[in-house]
Amino acid sequence: MEAQIRAIKAALTEWFEAREPREKRMLVAGGALLAVVLLYSLLWAPAWDGCSRIRASLPLLQDEVAQMQTQLDEVRSLKGAAAIRAPQGLALRDALTTSLSQVGIPAPQITVLGKGVQVEVKNVPFGVWMGWLDEVRRSDHVRVVSAHATGEAQPGHANVSVTVQPAAEQ
Repeated sequence: MEAQIRAIKAALTEWFEAREPREKRMLVAGGALLAVVLLYSLLWAPAWDGCSRIRASLPLLQDEVAQMQTQLDEVRSLKGAAAIRAPQGLALRDALTTSLSQVGIPAPQITVLGKGVQVEVKNVPFGVWMGWLDEVRRSDHVRVVSAHATGEAQPGHANVSVTVQPAAEQ
């Protein structure tokens, strides 16, 4: 391959050396002009056109980014509002039943009262009960409407009754 390149180069050099000085100047000038035209056509013009298109479309793209940012802010606010939506009625009963079983509070009696729920438990450790009630208040966004507790013979245990409803309800 290298030998072929050397042979071509030698042939071109021999051909060029055989030209008259005026002809050589014309060939060099034509080659330089051809190189300038190729550089302009292949490099400069496409880059210039691309920059012009980008400059023309930039305000539109900036408007789209601003619109997307506004939509993102709206999504975040709606997501936050949806996250604090408290369950009501049967959904609240199911959520409380699940959380009571996870904490290990046995045999709760749960009654749906409109949008709220009444929970009654007998002989439950009072500290466990208060921890559960605080967790439910925070996680399920409920508020305590009424509560009643009576002590048991075993120290630290109580019979408790609480009515909760979604925090947004009045």
